[in-house]
Amino acid sequence: MEDLSIEQLISKVVIAPSDDVLCDLSYFFIEAQNYDLNILISTLFDPLFTLENWAWKVLSRDSREWNDDEQQYFDLFHNISSFNKRIILSHNDVHTKESLLLPTNTDIIDGIFEQFKQRTDENERFLTIIYSWFDNLSLLMHEHIECASISIIIYINQRIISDIIMTDQFKIYLNELQDSYPLFTMKQVFYLKTCIFSLGGYLYSKPNNFLYNGRQIIEYLAEDYTNIILIHSKTILSWSRELFSCITHLIGLITTCHLWIGTNEEILKIFIIPDKTIYDYIESLINILSHQTFHEQIRPQLLNDESMLVDNILELFNYLINFQDIINFFRCQKNFIDILFKFDHINNDRFYLRIYSLQSKILSEKQIKKSNIVNNINKIFFYCLQQAWASPFKKYNKISIEELLEGLLTLSKFDITKNLIANSNELKFLIEISDEYPIIYDILWSLSFDIRIEKELYLNQTFINKLENNYTNEQIQNIIYGIQWNLNSNNRQINTNTNKEKFDIMISYSHEDKSICTQLYHELTQNHFNVWIDLNDKHHNIMDEMVQAVEQSSLIMICISKQYKQSNYCRAEAQYAFKRQLKIIPILIDNYYKPDGWLLFLIRGLFLVDFTKCEFSYGIKVLLDKLKTPAITALSTLVVRQQPQNVTNLSLSTLDSTDICQWTPDDVQQWLTENNLLRMTDPLSGLNGSDLIQLSKNLSKNSPQENFNFFQENSMNKPGTDVSLIEIARLHTLIEEQIHKPARATKGWISKICCGMM
Repeated sequence: MEDLSIEQLISKVVIAPSDDVLCDLSYFFIEAQNYDLNILISTLFDPLFTLENWAWKVLSRDSREWNDDEQQYFDLFHNISSFNKRIILSHNDVHTKESLLLPTNTDIIDGIFEQFKQRTDENERFLTIIYSWFDNLSLLMHEHIECASISIIIYINQRIISDIIMTDQFKIYLNELQDSYPLFTMKQVFYLKTCIFSLGGYLYSKPNNFLYNGRQIIEYLAEDYTNIILIHSKTILSWSRELFSCITHLIGLITTCHLWIGTNEEILKIFIIPDKTIYDYIESLINILSHQTFHEQIRPQLLNDESMLVDNILELFNYLINFQDIINFFRCQKNFIDILFKFDHINNDRFYLRIYSLQSKILSEKQIKKSNIVNNINKIFFYCLQQAWASPFKKYNKISIEELLEGLLTLSKFDITKNLIANSNELKFLIEISDEYPIIYDILWSLSFDIRIEKELYLNQTFINKLENNYTNEQIQNIIYGIQWNLNSNNRQINTNTNKEKFDIMISYSHEDKSICTQLYHELTQNHFNVWIDLNDKHHNIMDEMVQAVEQSSLIMICISKQYKQSNYCRAEAQYAFKRQLKIIPILIDNYYKPDGWLLFLIRGLFLVDFTKCEFSYGIKVLLDKLKTPAITALSTLVVRQQPQNVTNLSLSTLDSTDICQWTPDDVQQWLTENNLLRMTDPLSGLNGSDLIQLSKNLSKNSPQENFNFFQENSMNKPGTDVSLIEIARLHTLIEEQIHKPARATKGWISKICCGMM
């Protein structure tokens, strides 16, 4: 290496390239693979800069002038391209990469595009060189989105969309791509892979002034694109490398256009083709994502098409979860849930960030406990967040701090997340950056429902001082009120005005469910109930308003949905009503949600009126009947279906009137609650009466320490739920007493009923 004078070789090739000089330069770049890239660039920057500029100029001229040296030119350009890819993926600063890799003027780009027009051979070797050099420019944008604002990059993509994408030839290639087993020319690959990759990378920057907007591009591509996905999702095993690349970057471009446009339900309708729904399209993407071969080829860096394909689909799905109907669809797809768990073990930070965001929106409280990412939130998520905070662009792996915090806000609703963060030292970091990102106050409000986090925040004087600031943003100020409400839970002074109007019913709901809850309000008032409901969502202090509403009402009707469970305000409201021992009627209004977490604990043992199985009018009829029934707190679930011809007593469910052997898991939970054994509800969750009898036998046989260990292992590891030996002994005694109680008739007790067609 020392014997090579690279400066002299480059000087010769610029002035008078010869076969020997071209070969020697090719050999230099082959050998350069064995040397430290940073040292090469720092010591040879000027001659390398000269060579790169010479190469672009040569590529912009007619390659047929290369004559007998054609092979040597191809070899050299191929080796320079490989060297340039190393530069892109190196740790060199972006300015160095831009200086070396970008063409210096638009004349070069014009020359290259002029050659496209003149060539008739679709497999000409010249295209392979242009293909690899333009791929490098796309990869540079992919790794450094800030490069998209450079004038030469803007010009290249203006030429790509006008001279390549928006042409009849491109449409012909798209149509051919819909064959089950398409064959590719080099020109097709350049059009459908290279140019799409470049345009997608550029549009990721959301340019203000471009020749076409996101909607126009989607309208132009959508029908062909959707057909391509639907067709080839069934033939994955037969994909060629060319087809793989084209599909990868088509998905990437469509995703980028979605992000550029923003959340817009009308745009999704563009992807609906005859005899198909949007869900057929999404299901096809899930099928592609689930293919095991792709999983095996994924790399920590996005160096191959497999990694890029998975990343593009995951990013598209992260966009689609802005639509509630699609979230509901995802929740019903078991194979997709399985994929979320498979990918969260892949060592790739970019995938981790995509996956945790999907998991937080789609998984239930029970499912999220299996998540590797969530269980390692301190090592994975907070590491990424701190890297983004330290970055001058406030991003990590192209994902902004705002996006990371949006995901954490959703994730913070889960009790397991609260528990893991409570065991970490990350609250201080969140408090430190809260002035820059007010969304953190909403996150801290959610976390403060954990008693340990509540205590830590209460003792952090810096944070308490922040809460005393007056915020002009009403939404932030109301979040502050919510945090203060949680932190002062032991010192609240409830000032209620006994002269204020009294209400029969308070409707507690998420404002995302406003439509159905407004209907509910009107039906109840028409039936002469005095109902409190907040329809405006505008208050000086939302917590004061909530207290007054609870104190003035005789009964609270909780409208259960995923949105309700995720709302900090709804949680505070429901828990306060529970603490004040207000009568509660839970109403299920979300077809795709099963109560879990804190909400399940709150309503366990109560009538659950299920509005998702019937017409609204019939649901109201059954609800009104129940409101007129005195014993509305009896253990029961009311499932509303079609207008019944008969009401069948399916199972007796009263604790004092039946034998313990007939108890359901809900009966067991009710019995534990009534006997003040609340700490036992989690470890004994799912047990029926027969299981209690067997448990009693085991408690008799085992030593006290063995019994204690059993409950410790089966507890939820929540603060304040440790079971003592005294409680275990009391549980054993109460079970034995219940076993020996004589069964009594069921007259006078409300049974668990299911209204349905016979």
